[in-house]
Amino acid sequence: MKAVVRFFHVLSEWIQRSFLFVSCTILCVMVIVGGLGIVYRFVLKSSLSWNEELLGYLFVWLTCLGAAIGYKLGAHPSVLIMVERLPERLRSITVVISDLVVFALGVIFLLYGGQMILRMGAETASSLPISMRYPYVAIPIGGMALIVHSLDHIMACATRRANDRQKVSKEQLWER
Repeated sequence: MKAVVRFFHVLSEWIQRSFLFVSCTILCVMVIVGGLGIVYRFVLKSSLSWNEELLGYLFVWLTCLGAAIGYKLGAHPSVLIMVERLPERLRSITVVISDLVVFALGVIFLLYGGQMILRMGAETASSLPISMRYPYVAIPIGGMALIVHSLDHIMACATRRANDRQKVSKEQLWER
């Protein structure tokens, strides 16, 4: 069991670092492409035909990767007023239930995003010579990352409770 827990933790950390790097790269490309669009439109008086479409596709990638990054970092907004008033045992259960919901969302993204990509066929973007599969492959990739991150967190909750019998809170687990 320890090997499985360790594997998912290492995989989750590797995905997190990779997604952070790719997201930073995408954000830099978006700033450059957006800046070029402004320069071409307002300075050179000749707008680019492809920049807005590319920015939209990059935004899809940034959103899907960012959702997984935010979940791993515990950065998504949450209302904890009710959870904080629960007894310790129920608080631990609500954390696991929350992780199971994220796991289910990841499965939905993975399955339906994969089906959507298969249905794209040979469809191409309107102003860019690329298949529409490339922009939307971010959805199942983000879903896969949500699955791995949620499994890592669920296993951390289970092993921590089994080993220490300590109070489990999201803040404690995400600091690992």
